[in-house]
Amino acid sequence: MLIATLSAAQKAGIAGMGAAFIIFALVSSFVIPRYRPNFPDRRVWPYVGLVVCFFVAMMVVVVFVGREKSEAKAGGTSTPSTSPAAPPGPPPPVTGNAAAGKAVFAANGCAACHTFKPAAASGKVGPDLDHLAVDAKKANRGSLAQYTTESIVNPSAYVVPGFLSGTMPQDFGTKLSTKQIDDLVAFLLKPA
Repeated sequence: MLIATLSAAQKAGIAGMGAAFIIFALVSSFVIPRYRPNFPDRRVWPYVGLVVCFFVAMMVVVVFVGREKSEAKAGGTSTPSTSPAAPPGPPPPVTGNAAAGKAVFAANGCAACHTFKPAAASGKVGPDLDHLAVDAKKANRGSLAQYTTESIVNPSAYVVPGFLSGTMPQDFGTKLSTKQIDDLVAFLLKPA
């Protein structure tokens, strides 16, 4: 599952280092011994050192290239800000119509993938929407309404752990009108 969440550049970095490691292993196992039968002979320690260097390089690539964006930012690679961070403003009010949102939920097949008691849905492909507030808090991506809207419009921006990125249709931001998205958010956030 982790490989599916990596970007093309991350996959290329890991594949490139893996290919270098494999080529080194094949050359030192088959090519060099053909011409120097006693390889590595008295040079065993430099050879072992080179093997260890390749191993460490592979582990470094896996650890640092495979990090998630949030981990990379936490690692101190961002530049410090010279101005104090402004406190977040109040979350925007939910403006949609929950009853119309229920129709949007049904019309777009949301019940096939998500569990959500108010819609009598029991899908298991996507996250359980009855736990939307808990997932939003863990994601730390703004208010519950902001998180919910982002999850509909840009579902790959944050993927709930345990679920695959790219499973949810990526076109709801263009397929649904702003009113339909607001209605759907209102339905998902309506108290039971």
